[in-house]
Amino acid sequence: MYIRNALAVLAMVTVSQPVDAALDGDPEHGKALYAKHCAGQCHTAAVHERKNVRATNQAEVVAWIQRQCTQAMATDLSVQDIEDLATYLNDKYYHYDN
Repeated sequence: MYIRNALAVLAMVTVSQPVDAALDGDPEHGKALYAKHCAGQCHTAAVHERKNVRATNQAEVVAWIQRQCTQAMATDLSVQDIEDLATYLNDKYYHYDN
């Protein structure tokens, strides 16, 4: 069921947002989602600060959340939740232009 939901979210985001589009989420809501579902529950902030970060642009941050985080959280994230979480992560750690 979680895989099906993750695939549905991936399809919706892929269709609704070009890969090179700027993130336009709510970073404060993303921060709250991160605090609730990620920080300490799944990993620490160090995962975003390591030298060999796997995501190299905004689209990859979104894809990573869709693939890994939605399954690990065991919750359905809306497209907006994913956008908010990706915006927060980009603002806080990555600072990618696109």
